[in-house]
Amino acid sequence: MRLIRLFNASLVAGVLLLLGPMANANEQQQLLDVQQQLKQQQQQLKQRKAEIDKAQQQLRQYELALADANQQLRKLNNQLAHTELELKQNQQQKQQVQQQLTQQQQALAQQLNSAYRLGDNDYLKMLLNQQSTAKLERMLSYYQYLAKARQSALAEVSRQQLELAALEQQLSNNQQQLKSLVDQQQQQQQKLQARQEQRQQQLAKLNQLQNSEQSRLEQLQINEQHLQQVISQQIEQQQQQALEQNRDNPPLNGLAAHKGKLPWPLKGRVLHSYNSKNQGQTRWQGIVIDSHPGTPVQAIAAGNVVFADWLRGYGLVVAIDHGEQYLSFYGYNQSLNAEVGERVSAGQTIAYAGNSGGQDTNALFFQLRHQGQTQDPSQWLE
Repeated sequence: MRLIRLFNASLVAGVLLLLGPMANANEQQQLLDVQQQLKQQQQQLKQRKAEIDKAQQQLRQYELALADANQQLRKLNNQLAHTELELKQNQQQKQQVQQQLTQQQQALAQQLNSAYRLGDNDYLKMLLNQQSTAKLERMLSYYQYLAKARQSALAEVSRQQLELAALEQQLSNNQQQLKSLVDQQQQQQQKLQARQEQRQQQLAKLNQLQNSEQSRLEQLQINEQHLQQVISQQIEQQQQQALEQNRDNPPLNGLAAHKGKLPWPLKGRVLHSYNSKNQGQTRWQGIVIDSHPGTPVQAIAAGNVVFADWLRGYGLVVAIDHGEQYLSFYGYNQSLNAEVGERVSAGQTIAYAGNSGGQDTNALFFQLRHQGQTQDPSQWLE
């Protein structure tokens, strides 16, 4: 674009120079009009670029808000599942205690019935008669046993009644918490839907601004430049910091020994393979894997997270340093599950797949780099 502007300006100046004094006032005015039109076109291009930049920033805000809403909804769903499990366990425990209480009440009723049939008068007569000392001792022991059994049964019934009351209170609390979580979930889903609508509107606006193939090609080149800047500035800085912070941890041995054996970040159909045609003369510098929204994205190997943020054209991105100048990138995510400076293990969930970065379809953009140069992931993944 810059070369075109220089060429146009040079062309106008050259024509004016050649015409010199031969050019009449009308021709000179026509050339000035052409020059003015070129300036207007340049101004329009500059304005359109500024509008696209602004639209990209707005898209970033909407997608970050959408990621936060998705993350909150995921947490609520986990809490909801946990509360439902607790409620089910408490209900089962209540049934068990209720059965035990019924059995104890039945046993106590039998003891009371036996004591009633014997009657208190029999005990008094036995003490007055004293016909047989051995028989008296046996009868005393029998009555003491009955008394202790009744006392124990009463205590057990009382304990189980208290336990049952506590379980009923816990069940009531769980039911209230469950209702509150369901209400929060519904509110979060409404918020999520509103965020999605905002994103769709902003994406439509951005696509309208980039309606030509030339414009889209320019944006792809800008996106690649942003990625290179992130690699050369932020990521290299984070790599050095991670190295200093993890001096006491075992060193990372890179990926060379695992070539062809690395697990896929997620399972899915490859929509775009490495080095396949993208737009114009550009080619894909990674692979794009089809996925469902919210599918867990896993680290292909252990490493240090050196980038976890929104990046123009790639959406929510996680970048992992695996040592020996190996880097893996995971883009287009719905939300992130890793932070800069965190040390992750192979297979750990670091993000959830989505369509951020202004993508139309849900997929994962995966890229592998060594010494700053992109690698064909198909040669590294199993």
